[in-house]
Amino acid sequence: MRSSQRTAGRTIGLLAMVFLPLLGCQRTPRDPDVILLVVDTLRAKNLSLYGYDRATSPALEKFAKDAVTYENAVSPGTWSVPAHASLLTGRWPSFHGAERVPGDRLLALPINPEVTTLATTLAAGGWRTGGFVANTTYLSALFGFDRGFQRYASDYGFVRADQITRDVGDWLASEPGKAFVFVNILDPHEPYEPPPPFDTMFPGRNPDFGASMNELVNVRHERLTPEAIAHFVSQYDGEIAFTDQALGTFFDRLRKVGRYDSSLIFITSDHGELLGEHGLAGHGIAPLEPLIRVPLLVKYPGNRGGGTREERRVTTMAIFATVLQTLGIPTPPGTQAVPLDQPHPVFVEDIDPVGQRVRIAYDGDHKLVSVTRLDGATQVSLYDLASDPDESKPRSMGDDVRALADELTRFTALERPVNIAQRPVIDAEKEAKLRALGYVR
Repeated sequence: MRSSQRTAGRTIGLLAMVFLPLLGCQRTPRDPDVILLVVDTLRAKNLSLYGYDRATSPALEKFAKDAVTYENAVSPGTWSVPAHASLLTGRWPSFHGAERVPGDRLLALPINPEVTTLATTLAAGGWRTGGFVANTTYLSALFGFDRGFQRYASDYGFVRADQITRDVGDWLASEPGKAFVFVNILDPHEPYEPPPPFDTMFPGRNPDFGASMNELVNVRHERLTPEAIAHFVSQYDGEIAFTDQALGTFFDRLRKVGRYDSSLIFITSDHGELLGEHGLAGHGIAPLEPLIRVPLLVKYPGNRGGGTREERRVTTMAIFATVLQTLGIPTPPGTQAVPLDQPHPVFVEDIDPVGQRVRIAYDGDHKLVSVTRLDGATQVSLYDLASDPDESKPRSMGDDVRALADELTRFTALERPVNIAQRPVIDAEKEAKLRALGYVR
């Protein structure tokens, strides 16, 4: 009897040696991988997933069958630094402090060092943390974005979506345990130069107009003709289609290695882009809907809720709290974000290029915009996005928006913490990168 027990014990031991390492690599609903994919400068309006008439996002449409798609997601900022910082801290821009330095169009303060980041929180919970960013100028350690990441690859300047997602896949494959990875993909950002055949995928291309609408509008001060707009939109859409293909390949790889179904995956953007609306180009300027309405898809572990679409307006800042809620981790003190499945206020904050404070609040289709000018005076404009989606005619204030006005007033009156981070310096190398991205004019 004892001999047979020893034989059985040895057999079980050998089986354990073979299978336990494999079991250790399996994801469980309690400890999923967390993958945050931010496609820089991607506006929801130009995705076929959101009703666009060009097939720019077939891979995202396939992914959406496993995910919850938010129809009206709003970025808390109008450009990369404040918007990304809100995603990674769960705080509004004026509370995490990573905003434009007033009077300096190019410069922002780093994230307040007293603010806890998502990577720091997850690293403390045992997740391996990795960041891979193509926007190396503004998402660098200089601005505090590396905080909490055990690996932060920020030397990717202008690398294409297929390469950065391939590298992310390699990193995940090398991590046997649970992982959190933040990815910034830059392709839809200027310059609009999609690789073949995506450069000719959509009609309108005219190489005479170049790759930068910013340069045409803000440097050469030329009028945006229908032909020019058609060209830039065709190239912007080509960049989106190329990025979509790279994302589809990335998801296929996750499936093959068994890290897809159990993962918590977010796809969003830091901001959109103005492509001629109101004669404007680029981002970080007037907070019109094409600039601040962004895509948001959430694939939960086990693909629960897959294929559903949520029309309620949400802020992408809620990603922070949704991650922690899903993982069962308490939110750090000072967190303002609440999970996506809970009703919450939707604000946008900015310091515009001339130094004015801009704040926006929503209630249904009502959008209230407050601009505090340099002389201290405040101008408030109200738009009804249902009847005026182009935001061309401000409507008069009435009793029906009194609650919205009061909410924005209360938000404005909140005491903001002092950002103790030191003001960074833009050196010649970074200035060259900013020029290549269309920021320096």
